[in-house]
Parts: sequence; structure tokens; C-alpha cells
Amino acid sequence: MGRIKYDFYTNPNVNSENSKSEYHIRVCEQQTISTKRIVELIHNACTLTPADINAVIFAFQEEIANQLAKGNIVKLEGLCSFNISLKSANGTCTGKETGKAIEVKSVNINPEKEFTERVKELAAKNGMEKVTAIHSDAITDEKVDRILTNYFSTNKAITRPKLQDICSTTRYMAMRQIKRLTESGKLVNVGFENHPLYIPTPESFETKEE
Repeated sequence: MGRIKYDFYTNPNVNSENSKSEYHIRVCEQQTISTKRIVELIHNACTLTPADINAVIFAFQEEIANQLAKGNIVKLEGLCSFNISLKSANGTCTGKETGKAIEVKSVNINPEKEFTERVKELAAKNGMEKVTAIHSDAITDEKVDRILTNYFSTNKAITRPKLQDICSTTRYMAMRQIKRLTESGKLVNVGFENHPLYIPTPESFETKEE
């Protein structure tokens, strides 16, 4: 079984009176497990065919979306619950909006306590492995661009946590890099304001317009 790889990172505000420790622990060398891979693993562990598993996943997706679109809370016992947040379509709520002036702001996902405990149990069983990651909070713009060029050769989108991980930098520096890349027109947010998802613009990072 794969172990969780980790390393220690210095907290940026270690001298702050609110800081309780000099370091924080971060997961390193994470991989993104696709739906296709999840289906393969489930298929290998039971008698269901990949087609059956994909059909169930699609049905789950459609029905959860359908229930959320009705304003309901969806609770998958032992896994997670889904709910939605609303906002004014023009960005400013006056308290007088009618239905068409209100839209979905975000879909919120909250893990069940049992699921969190199960992850903790499996992580403890698999064990942890200390690795030495590249601690580069002052990573250059050129290096970030090179890393993203390689990343986007096999991936279509990226999140702030993922950029932070592949560049082995801090949350603050990752946010600064995203600000630079969006303002320069190399990345564009196609997600929600609270859950941004960035894709490269055509020709950026050696990508081509589809």
C-alpha cells in the first residue's frame, strides 16, 4: 500500500503571537487519481463491470445535481453531504431580488465524520514516509512557467492547492503566482469565485486552441 509522503515547512509568521509552532506538515508527491482509475480499481475488487460502475457514477452525478437544483440537501451516509449557496446575479444583494435575479453561487461538499475517521484509520494503517521536498517559497516566475508547461502537457486545469504542491511553495506564494498568471492572461478562471479552477489560455504554456 502507498504511504503518505510528507515534509515539514517553516510557517511564514512564526514570530506572530498567534503562531503556535515553527513548522507545518504538508503532503508531498501527490498524484491525481482519475475517474477512469477509480473505476478500474473498483472493477478489480468486485464483480461489477466498468460499464456498470460508470453508469452508477453518472446516475449519482445526475441525481445529486437534480436534487441540488431543487434546493435540497443531499446526504450520502458515511461519505459526504452536498448543499448549495445562492447569490445575487449582479453581485450586490438589495433584498428585493426576484427569482431570475438570484443564482447558484457554489456547491458545498462536507465530508461525513465517519468518512473522515475511515481515512484516518487507513492512513494510520498505510503509514507515513518522510521525504525531502524542494522548499522554494521564492521560486522564480520562469521556473513556475516551466513547471506549468510540463503540467499542462497532460492536464487541462489546475487549482491553487495543486499549483502550490507541484511548485513546492507556500499558499501565499501560490496565490501570488496565480494573480500574476491571470493578470498576464496566461490563466483564466473557469470555476466559481469560492472554488476557482484555472485553465491556460490558447498558446500559453505551449497549449493549443481546441
